[in-house]
Amino acid sequence: MFTARRSVLTVVLLLSASFCSPLAFSQSAQFLNLEARPLHLPRPSLPSTACATNSARSLAVARGEAFASDTALSSCDHSLSRTSAPLPVAPCNLSTQATSPCSASPDSVRDDLNTMGKQGHTILRARDKVLEILQAENACSAWYRTKDSDPAASFRTLTFALDREGEVYIRKFPESGGVELIRNPYVARVLQGAGPNSTVTINPHGAFFLPVATVLRGVLDGGPVEFSGARAIQVGPYAGGSFRAQVLALLHEFGHVIDLLPQDQDDYEGRSRQNTLDVLHVCRVEVESKELPRTFLASR
Repeated sequence: MFTARRSVLTVVLLLSASFCSPLAFSQSAQFLNLEARPLHLPRPSLPSTACATNSARSLAVARGEAFASDTALSSCDHSLSRTSAPLPVAPCNLSTQATSPCSASPDSVRDDLNTMGKQGHTILRARDKVLEILQAENACSAWYRTKDSDPAASFRTLTFALDREGEVYIRKFPESGGVELIRNPYVARVLQGAGPNSTVTINPHGAFFLPVATVLRGVLDGGPVEFSGARAIQVGPYAGGSFRAQVLALLHEFGHVIDLLPQDQDDYEGRSRQNTLDVLHVCRVEVESKELPRTFLASR
């Protein structure tokens, strides 16, 4: 009996061991299956409530740890990928317009002029008028197209600067025979034939902004100078500081930019005056038109 009892006990223990081993192996297989499932098997579709996990579970997912239920991990991973917030849209980058065009390219010259106060606004108003003239079909734009196929596009690239140290006085120089040579403060200047993206420098003491200037008279043989009242200054037939004078001045300078007009710097009003008259001869109708620039009105 004792021997039989030991045999029965032995059999019972062997049977118990045989039932426990598959369970241990099954848990190990489930863990391995969890690691392999994202690569080989489709993720099951679960309701959204299955992803209402706590912070500890989220941290475990980030670390790559496994849970007892692989379906919860799969569905949460799937849910995060579908409900994550979209990335913000990048702002317009002017440097990449060739590959990724912007919807609206800003006018950087306009922005610069708007930071220059009242004088910048004055330049901007005349600039808009010149753009209106050059964009239209007229005798003036046709004349500029003899040197530039798209004068409006080239003019739009020009930047503007103020010469705070520019000439202030009208200078009178005596000549032989009682003749006096008069030189007004320059209005504006630009490098001859500089082309697009060049800078037009405007004298804030000249006829672009002011209607009069003080006369400074010289004396023969280099003697002392003396003030001699004030005198009106003009751009062509237009009073200094007037809108027409400003528009004509910018058209004149643009003629130098594209080499349509010959160089006239420092020639004591001779060549410069003739260049202004040449511009006026072709562009008078457009300069004197009363229609205000639409782009300027829209920007106010």
